Amino acid sequence: MRDAVIRLLNCPDSETLLAAALDIGLVGIRAEAGAVYLAEDDGWLRLAVYKGMEKEVMDRFPAVAPDSSLPLAVAVREQRPVHGLAEDLLRRYPDLDALNARIDYVVMPLLVDNRCLGGLVVRFPRTSALSPEDDQLLTMVADVCAHRLEHLLVLERFGPPAGVPGPGPDTADHEELVRRARHSRRTRLELAMSGGNVGAFEWDIPTGTVIWDERLIKLFGLDPERFDAQVHTFLDAIHPEDRAAMERAMQTSMVSGEYHSIHRIIRPDGAIRWLEAKGTIESTPDGDPGLMVGVAWDITEQRERATRREARREFVLRVTSAFAAALTTEDIIGTMTGTVLPELGAHAMAIHLERDGRLVLAGAVGYPPESMDRLRLIGTEDDNPMAEVLREGRPLFFTSTEAYRRRFPADRLRPACNHHAFVFLPLTSADGTVGTCLISYEDPRDFSPDDQVIGAAISGILAQSLARARLSDVFRARMTELQELMMPSTLPRLPGFDVAARYLPAAEGMQVGGDWFDMMPRDDGGASFVIGDVQGHSAQAAGVMGQLRTALRAHASDGYRAEHLMARGNQTLWGLDTERFATCCIADVSPRAGHLQIVRAGHPSPLQSEADGTVHELAVPGTVPLGYAPDDRYPVFHGQLRPGAALLLFTDGLVDRPDRSYDEAVAAVSTAFGRWMGKARDGGPGAPADLEELADILVSDAFTYPGYDDVAVLLIRRDPLP
Repeated sequence: MRDAVIRLLNCPDSETLLAAALDIGLVGIRAEAGAVYLAEDDGWLRLAVYKGMEKEVMDRFPAVAPDSSLPLAVAVREQRPVHGLAEDLLRRYPDLDALNARIDYVVMPLLVDNRCLGGLVVRFPRTSALSPEDDQLLTMVADVCAHRLEHLLVLERFGPPAGVPGPGPDTADHEELVRRARHSRRTRLELAMSGGNVGAFEWDIPTGTVIWDERLIKLFGLDPERFDAQVHTFLDAIHPEDRAAMERAMQTSMVSGEYHSIHRIIRPDGAIRWLEAKGTIESTPDGDPGLMVGVAWDITEQRERATRREARREFVLRVTSAFAAALTTEDIIGTMTGTVLPELGAHAMAIHLERDGRLVLAGAVGYPPESMDRLRLIGTEDDNPMAEVLREGRPLFFTSTEAYRRRFPADRLRPACNHHAFVFLPLTSADGTVGTCLISYEDPRDFSPDDQVIGAAISGILAQSLARARLSDVFRARMTELQELMMPSTLPRLPGFDVAARYLPAAEGMQVGGDWFDMMPRDDGGASFVIGDVQGHSAQAAGVMGQLRTALRAHASDGYRAEHLMARGNQTLWGLDTERFATCCIADVSPRAGHLQIVRAGHPSPLQSEADGTVHELAVPGTVPLGYAPDDRYPVFHGQLRPGAALLLFTDGLVDRPDRSYDEAVAAVSTAFGRWMGKARDGGPGAPADLEELADILVSDAFTYPGYDDVAVLLIRRDPLP
């Protein structure tokens, strides 16, 4: 070890020294590779010398940022040795094959007093763990190398003192070199502070006297000639809302010896600025706080940028959340109108969607009729702002009507008279072109970089949402068509009775439900009416519904009536082995006499209204839904549908609402049912024409809850007596 120290101290220049330190470190601990990085004036760690390291690794890391999470930066920043495994780095840099080997590494900081000049990186096989002697050797090499390196760097930068013949350690005037080095560091610090607008201060704590340099005085907006050097001048400038935190920071520093504060100041001209300050406290001979020395700098712009970034982030989150709930193109246009436009301070918007190579107006708000006509036709033209943004793939911002008309002077492209600033956004997603969005403002507007970032964010979110909605619309339309094919397109006429039915596919998202209704005439002139609901909202539920409906029709054609028809339907569903259940209600109506036989399986009880509008719920015995067990039986309710009376069968979507109880919903339906029946009996001007009107009322928003559940209703009214 003695020979190693002598070798390092005799190195005539920094290049030789670093090579020697690396060689001694590698040989001494039987390591295979290593490198030395030096800290430069800008704080970055740059490669100085290496040995045994793969070129691909060195090419990847010619320099390391001071705030990096790499072990080298951590060792230099925290001034401590750092040990690690190559496989930890491999997770971050999987393309570096050299890191696949079973190797360990250690980084030793090159420390001189409280300063770090760089780091010594040593890599060694994992099978040869470092011993205490190895650690001691590396620590010695790093310490000696650091002290000798500082001396050589001063010589190489400034040359030997006057009258000294050479740069060797035996002839250099060490004190003069150290003086020059300190002066050089002060000069570099002064330049850095000036460039960063950093001011320095000293505070004599016992007397309350503060000494500020000119930059700090100007940061506070004060006149250097009139600065009174009193600490209360500083405290008076602190924003009232920050004074309590400032006082706590000062009190803490009296104990810890370290001062750090971020606060606002109010300048004499009323301007509010953010400052950050750091300092250290030197104690008096008695151990009391004596002198605080520190620096302060203006961070207003950084704070404002951070505030803008946070505002942009929150805006994007709000918009993203709003669009996440939009399931259709109409929903998205509504979200743009109700959420995005107010956030942007805009007042008009138009969305065009690409269809078969043309732009088709999908929706617009805030435009007069003549502008709407132009917006509908604009997609057929080649030279227009919408076509340009799609062609170029980037937004267009026009700060005024004049700016817009200079670019697009054609009269057919003129904007509305009260529109004076415009943003045209291309809507493209991963699946291709979606369309364009035009956002208009009432007043001329300068678009800042933040506005442009937000515009790009809206463009991306809107494009993805529209692409999703387009797929949803297509899929839902196909599923609805499939379900409608499974439902009867028309109901047969039943002599002596009026019949009406409705189905409302109100399930959320792209799913469809399993509600259905049917009417099956019998040979005796009567009919079997069926209404049901297969569990779930999906294509599978709709498919099971179709199979069950077909089976019931087949069994009805074989002559089965309510009780046995329900039993056959239950066996059919059980045999399908779908693990889905279904509720169902079947009502057999006899011809002419209007006798009723009703059975139900887990389904809401029917409502019956007499001709005078009196409504009651039929006490039909209930059993479990279809599909629970193959041998379930269904008791029969016998009733009578008198002339002018009506029977209402419905699925639970009519009375199952999140905003009211089941009993309240049934009562509301009963009231509407009875009121209509009473008006129908009384006749006269405004009297209901037929049962179709009542069916429309029952599936209107007054009773159904949009998007909550599917609804099916089936109405049978016996003709009144002549």
